[in-house]
Amino acid sequence: MASLHPWFHEGRPVLVTGGRGFLGSHLAIRLASLAPAGCEVVVVDNGTRDCLPSIAPTPPANVRLLEGDIREPESWLPDVGAPSVVLHCAALAGVSTYYRDPFSVMEVNGLGTARLLAALEEQLPSLFVHLSTSEVYGMDASGAHEGRSTSIGPVPDPRWTYGASKLFGEHLLFAFARKTGLPSVVVRPFNVYGPGQLGEGAIRNFAERAVQGDDLLVTGDGSAIRSWVYVDDLVEAVLALAATPSSWGASYNVGNPDSQISTAQLARLILDESGGPGALVFEPHPGQEIQNRWPSIDAIRAATGWEPRVALAEGVARTVQFWRSQ
Repeated sequence: MASLHPWFHEGRPVLVTGGRGFLGSHLAIRLASLAPAGCEVVVVDNGTRDCLPSIAPTPPANVRLLEGDIREPESWLPDVGAPSVVLHCAALAGVSTYYRDPFSVMEVNGLGTARLLAALEEQLPSLFVHLSTSEVYGMDASGAHEGRSTSIGPVPDPRWTYGASKLFGEHLLFAFARKTGLPSVVVRPFNVYGPGQLGEGAIRNFAERAVQGDDLLVTGDGSAIRSWVYVDDLVEAVLALAATPSSWGASYNVGNPDSQISTAQLARLILDESGGPGALVFEPHPGQEIQNRWPSIDAIRAATGWEPRVALAEGVARTVQFWRSQ
């Protein structure tokens, strides 16, 4: 991974927005392990969903933590300095959040990205990595590939504010790149899971409840299919794209097509792994359900050679063990 050291050229930091969230924390800690002496990773986060303490209770010395709102980069960017690379993970996520506060979802994810890019224009980074979402494929993401049309569900349904805000961010980034020449790449994660996750996410919720001996709450009839990618695999995919300039200027699916499983089957797998006494309890799904979501990863394979390495059973075992240790 020595090829990644140029990220830290001229002593400029690498910036991870949302770096105390689930994906951001894992990315920040991995980047810190790659940083040469005298270089740092700067994490900016408002602390809404702080996963960092459970992932790295004592962050490495070369990780600097700043509190800040992505909608107000002028209040914290001077303290960061001029970053060499930006990994933009800051976002509001979670289905319950979409219904509870859809305006903030649009404002943080959309306006926040716009303001961050504008603030960076005076001294552009060498690369901007935008964490988007598989939800840009709308209601049917079966074997979704990057060449197909993106779509969003009915506008009055707040369920789609997250996908819409992330798709806006993709268009905005590439428009900004055409205007300024900013090197950029977009990652579309498909259902990431693993140790340290807080908030929503089926594997996280199932694993925590299973080790506590509680019933597992399955929304809908449990037949919805998802394809789960372990967080370490996601991190390595981001690093692979960032280290491959020929891949820049495009969006890439990151997921594990071999881990397709229904929600009910997933719950049973986690119950079996935990050995807990709980049962599956089915409850109505809030709003529209996406029945199938799994990716084609041919594009990132061709661009970087990246492959997911952690099988679902192994990743579930690691995640259950994490929740046992809490």
